[in-house]
Amino acid sequence: DGGGGSCWGLADDAIMDICYNEHPAISEFESKLTNLFPNFVVSRLPEAVLGGCISPLTANAPTHGDTFDYHIDADPLQVPPSPWADIYGRYPNRSKGKPRFVSCLLYLNDEWDAEEWGGPTRFLDPPTQEVYDVMPKPGRCVIMDQDVSHTVVAPNEEAGRSRPRYSLVWKLILHPTEEGQDMDLACGRKGLWPDPLVVGSANEMPLF
Repeated sequence: DGGGGSCWGLADDAIMDICYNEHPAISEFESKLTNLFPNFVVSRLPEAVLGGCISPLTANAPTHGDTFDYHIDADPLQVPPSPWADIYGRYPNRSKGKPRFVSCLLYLNDEWDAEEWGGPTRFLDPPTQEVYDVMPKPGRCVIMDQDVSHTVVAPNEEAGRSRPRYSLVWKLILHPTEEGQDMDLACGRKGLWPDPLVVGSANEMPLF
């Protein structure tokens, strides 16, 4: 993810490898994602949306001292001229019956003391400047809309420069299976999902 520090991460050839070669662990996790959203067709972000320079799968490994900027992963309302825009147009994310842009962040460290080492993913609500931190936890999976502002926060000094906080990020599209479909992530199974946490200006908006 973007930033101004000397971040640990994957080289371009390694990103190409995880995107386009067969890796059983990645395939298994993607099958779990498909099962998580049974009412949608789940796909990686296709090249037709943003071009070949944006990979649908990437990795982060920040260490203490790295710095990063707030960013969004993508926004269907702001896609460039493309075959995707020709077919779907531009529209607000979460619109009924339109493909929903989401990212999946998976924390990979076998051990991570979040209280001591820090390294959260920080979400920003621009209108209120309110932030919310999701702390790393081994195996924790974060599903987020791609148009939500967020950043990587580097680990604390206690983690040291030799302890990166590893994560893998999928950029996904959830395709509706019927016209006008509600694009609610819970797929009608709200009892299996935690209650939503509403931050900042989202308190004034309906929940999706």
